[in-house]
Amino acid sequence: MEASTAKKKFRPGDLAPITGIYLVTHERRHRAAHEVVIIRGEHLPACRTCAIRITYEIVRPISHITHDWDFSGPHNLAVRPEPEDFQDVRLFRRVHVQAPVTLKLSGIAKTVAVHGYTSDLSAGGMGAVIREKLPAQCNKVTVHISVEPGEAPLVFRARLRYQQGFRYGFEFTGLGAAEREAMRHLIGNRRHKDPGMTM
Repeated sequence: MEASTAKKKFRPGDLAPITGIYLVTHERRHRAAHEVVIIRGEHLPACRTCAIRITYEIVRPISHITHDWDFSGPHNLAVRPEPEDFQDVRLFRRVHVQAPVTLKLSGIAKTVAVHGYTSDLSAGGMGAVIREKLPAQCNKVTVHISVEPGEAPLVFRARLRYQQGFRYGFEFTGLGAAEREAMRHLIGNRRHKDPGMTM
């Protein structure tokens, strides 16, 4: 591992570059810095109290059992297609789906609409790429996801959870059973149209 990688600090929304022990520092100081184990490729989560105002720093790399040659070998390193049956997917598992999205921001001076596209969806939230910088104080978002041309978009209430460059993470709020089912239906339809789509 290069020294520059070891010293670099990572933020919520980043992907863990290696499997290892990470030091988590909370900027609001609501708890002392602590160590956690994170697997390579996992999204670094936000803190429930500090939101995105935390940092992750690699303390030391470790080997996960599935990354160890004696236990895995090349057969476990190959990329395998995910099951096609959407019913087997857990409720809040993220699925890579690209769809046009419009965000209507409230809780600021005036309601503003910004446009982008989703990068992933789940029954609990979504990742999105937005080319405009969202106001830091916007805490009320209405998400309009375009389904098909000529069809009404799916509309959800959400709150901003993290931001990394142009990439944003939103958590859906107040979803009922019908809204969750509509989201699962959208994801299922997109996966059937694009069999190469991965989880």
